[in-house]
Amino acid sequence: MRFLRLLPFFLLLPAGAVPITPGVVVPEVDNPTVYDPPPAQRLNSYFEALARSGSAEEAMRFEGEIYLIMTRNASPTINFLMESASVALDAGDTDAARTALTSVTELDPNFAEGLARLATIAYDDGDLKQAESLLKRALRLEPRHFAAWTGLGLVREDLGDFRGAEEAYREALFYHPYLDGAKRGLIRMEARLDGLSL
Repeated sequence: MRFLRLLPFFLLLPAGAVPITPGVVVPEVDNPTVYDPPPAQRLNSYFEALARSGSAEEAMRFEGEIYLIMTRNASPTINFLMESASVALDAGDTDAARTALTSVTELDPNFAEGLARLATIAYDDGDLKQAESLLKRALRLEPRHFAAWTGLGLVREDLGDFRGAEEAYREALFYHPYLDGAKRGLIRMEARLDGLSL
């Protein structure tokens, strides 16, 4: 279950539990309190802020904002299925979660978060190749998905592709410099590769 532990803790919180982080740069308008940048613009701003974060605490705030956007879909049906999958996983019902997430990826093959979530199920099923394939698809759609990069590192590590795992962990840290799972993974891979080179 270590792959599932990559999911940020705030995904388990009730809706609205993560506060909105100030700092999105918005244009001057007559009444800035009613200006709401489109999700793609806000996402870009949060990713830029995350990469420049000066502390783990600051990074966590931007991480939360990023996931609030990335886990939502324009389709209410897909949002319902994503929530159903989370509830099923919390209850230990992996089969129900797999069914819901499979439906998500069939309804919207271009929803990166749906692919990344389904990859966690494949990983825990021991289907490493399927997990790797799903994560690669997710990353083609959203190359900044730091959790997917970390997951890909874990998958490659288990497959014995230590160089590939090291690269994946480095990519994760490029977008999220305080991501603990990626930090630990990179340390493991550097030690492993140093040992192999002796």
